[in-house]
Amino acid sequence: MTTGTGPGQWRVDFDAEVVFSNGGSLRTEGFRLDIPGDDIDDAELGELLVRHLGLLMVGSTSISRKELIREPHKGSRNTEAADSGPGRRTVDLTGPGTRLDRPAGAPPGLEGMVDLPVALVRLSGAARPVADRLALAAFEPAGHAVVIDTGGADGPCLTPDAVALLAERGAALVATDGGHRHGPVAEALAAAGLPLLTGLTGLAELPAAGARLHAVPYPAADGEGVRVYGVTR
Repeated sequence: MTTGTGPGQWRVDFDAEVVFSNGGSLRTEGFRLDIPGDDIDDAELGELLVRHLGLLMVGSTSISRKELIREPHKGSRNTEAADSGPGRRTVDLTGPGTRLDRPAGAPPGLEGMVDLPVALVRLSGAARPVADRLALAAFEPAGHAVVIDTGGADGPCLTPDAVALLAERGAALVATDGGHRHGPVAEALAAAGLPLLTGLTGLAELPAAGARLHAVPYPAADGEGVRVYGVTR
């Protein structure tokens, strides 16, 4: 059974049991993982779950239910396909309302070209597309452009606690497909000294890991205009 309309990426929703060789077991219900292709057998899925969770001393795995879902990858750890070789691809992420807001006193470095690794946070399809501190806990944002894909949802994409975490962990900037240049999120980012890119498009085309964000600012009547690209391999 397949559902959804994602751009050529698949995930799997499943129930499983992991039995450990030194005793005990772990059960999951409604667990979701990115998969590297468009199908996966039970043995491969069990191995993927073990790698994703970093489990040791596993004796066996069993899958009692699984459903393939066509939707963008969310960034599941250790689930990528083997590298198929070189091949650079550029995705234009610039929308009509794309803007860069740099807080007063922000560190230099955004006057010219930005080239940063991406920490991609997928919120599209979530019942409440807002990332809180716990939702960001698995990411390592230091020196990264934290790109938040809300699927175009209205409203804030970060809680104040999430903004505080990004500042604490050294994020370089925050980017989103929303147009939230004003309001609590923008104010919290400005107070934390974090630049904000808004109005991006095409974030569903970015891979869950391994992308870089390139941005070239140019003068605009309202804030700083910018051309933004996602570069992937």
